[in-house]
Formats: sequence, structure tokens, C-alpha cells
Amino acid sequence: MSPTAKASEAAPSLVESLEEYLRDVPSESRADALHEVFYGFYTRVAIIDRTTYELAEWAKNDAAAVAGPTGMLAEALRDNALFVGQDLFASRMRAMSAMGYIAKRLRSTLNGAPPPKPFTLTHAIAFDPTAGELRRYDLSQPGEHPELPYDPMNYDPSHE
Repeated sequence: MSPTAKASEAAPSLVESLEEYLRDVPSESRADALHEVFYGFYTRVAIIDRTTYELAEWAKNDAAAVAGPTGMLAEALRDNALFVGQDLFASRMRAMSAMGYIAKRLRSTLNGAPPPKPFTLTHAIAFDPTAGELRRYDLSQPGEHPELPYDPMNYDPSHE
């Protein structure tokens, strides 16, 4: 068996990992745990978005300066930045898919009811493209910040 096949066999899926994690969480705390996991992936998306933003800015504004007078080197740098950007986009899509699954599990856990107690996570990190930076947002005001568009109770990536 190839090393790649062995590695993919050994890596548990998100569903398996989440189920294993939730087994150790008391049932009355599972909604809160899922809420935290959702925003953990949300932070991953924020980091990817910031990295993509910075990579695009660099490719647009700085690649030629780094490459010097040779246009071929600048073009090679931009091409490589494009490939890295494609990988980042794929990572973002995987993280958003995970958020969709976790949001679905959270809604299923709550079964239409409000959380039995307030969620302990009170803030989230999101990328603010206008400012070009990561920001901390208060979760007590859903919808208050357009830069924080994903609510775990209503998130469905298939409707984006």
C-alpha cells in the first residue's frame, strides 16, 4: 500500500472526529460544544480570507518589485501566487462545508428549541475586507455586522 493510501486511511473524517469528540461531551453541553466548533471553522475561514487578500495584494503590487527588472520572474511569481490562491480557495470550501455539517448537527441537536443555556462563546473572529484585517465580533447581536455573515442556526452553504 502506498504511503498516500495509508495516510488517507488513517485520517478520520470530520463526521468521525466530531462524533468521537461529542461522545465525551455531556448531552446538555453538546449544543454549546457544536457552537464553539462552528466558530472554530469560522476562524479558519477568516484566516484563509486574510491570507488570500494579502496574497492577491502582494501579487498585484509587490511581485514585480521583488522580481526586479526581469518580467519573466514577475510572471512566474504571479503564476505561483495563483496556484497558492487556488489551494486556499479549496481549503476555504472545505472549511465552509464543515461549517454546514456542524450547523446542521447543531440544529438537529436543538430540534427547533433555543439552546438550553446561553452559548459560552461570546465573540468570533472574521476578516473585514474593507479594513483588510481580522476583527473580533460580539455574537450577541446576530446580523449587526455584515462582515460576519454566517450564523450557525441558519447557515446552509448550498444556498450561497
